[in-house]
Amino acid sequence: MENVLKRNESETLLLTKLVFNLLLDNVISHFKVSHHIDGKYKDSQLYGFGNYDTEKPNLKNDLELVLRGYVNGKYLYNKHREASSGKPIIKISREYRSLFFNYLGYRDVIEFIESDLFTSKQRDKQFDLLSRRGSLIDHYYVCYYFGEDNKMNKGQVIIYNDWKTVEMIYVYVDENGAKGIYTFYGTISQSEDFAHFDTKYFVGNKKSEGAKFIFFIGKSSANERQYLIGTYSGFDKYDRAIAGKMILKKYGTKTEIEDEVNNKSFDPIICQDLNKVRLVVESSIRKNPLMFSKKSPYAQVLTRSAGDYLFEFAIEGKKHGLKLRIEKYHYNIVSLNDSIIIEEDKVLVLNKGQILNLDFAISGMFHLQKTSIYINAIDFIDHNKGIEGNFNGVDINNNIVSGIVKISGII
Repeated sequence: MENVLKRNESETLLLTKLVFNLLLDNVISHFKVSHHIDGKYKDSQLYGFGNYDTEKPNLKNDLELVLRGYVNGKYLYNKHREASSGKPIIKISREYRSLFFNYLGYRDVIEFIESDLFTSKQRDKQFDLLSRRGSLIDHYYVCYYFGEDNKMNKGQVIIYNDWKTVEMIYVYVDENGAKGIYTFYGTISQSEDFAHFDTKYFVGNKKSEGAKFIFFIGKSSANERQYLIGTYSGFDKYDRAIAGKMILKKYGTKTEIEDEVNNKSFDPIICQDLNKVRLVVESSIRKNPLMFSKKSPYAQVLTRSAGDYLFEFAIEGKKHGLKLRIEKYHYNIVSLNDSIIIEEDKVLVLNKGQILNLDFAISGMFHLQKTSIYINAIDFIDHNKGIEGNFNGVDINNNIVSGIVKISGII
């Protein structure tokens, strides 16, 4: 272990949260005993930053006597804040990697860990972190998703500890320019071709469940992929249950992801793939199912629309027939014609249940490639008579077309 420490002495020192917290507790205890201080001590005075009294005892002064050089008074306090927020691994910069241990009378982190303060399991976990430090490279990503307020959002994603832990940082700016920062910490597990992120967040010292993420990795290493695509589920800043699609883009450094997140522009390729892809479940509980959503009172229109139909499109004086089925319960639009496939299909009820909208793309030998049909819902659910609707779409020559479509039930 001595060799490991010497090999990495020019690098930052990684400490488990438990080791760091015990280190900090002992540093503060030693400081108070040395200066005969009882009770609480103001943070700025204790650590030596901000508007503190330089004539009174403070850790900054004590540590500078040990280091024989300048010490950032707020550095240790900032690390305390990181640990309090739930960060699983605390990084100590190479300038201070031995300072806090020397202040307690230990030569280095090894002597500190080998003291009676730790159990064998706690020692092994910290030693494992030290021994693998040379191969541990942090990985930086920006996550893109369609989020709150119907806007595209970005977040920072940092992968630690050989794809074992993750830190996710989201910054929201309100209309007054004030920033709200949400930080999640979590573990990563890999199963089959997927990476699973299970995150938590901290309010004070209380740990709460965060969001869950699943990203497709495939058979290769996750580090080899410039992009990862997956899904998330959790809650948003308005405490609503949400789910959607997310894309991670890899960057080289932490500075790069910070710059990208602060940049208000979005890659149009990513934007068009994610825009509007979001499921929101409101936080209020509905006792009446008709209040589930604004569409619920008109559910019977969908129910009675199921069946087999012949659609005849009138285009430039010619009629083009297409046999379709609207499935009961599922409301998928399925082709009843050989060699024709219906894709990207949607059946929607519009205008308070008065209009039925059928929207779909067509693959195969047919005059239309894409169409959206609007029908009077009251007429359509009466299957015993033929009705007319309006359509617009794109034909096989990529021309925009529109006209009348006649619909009749197939018995």
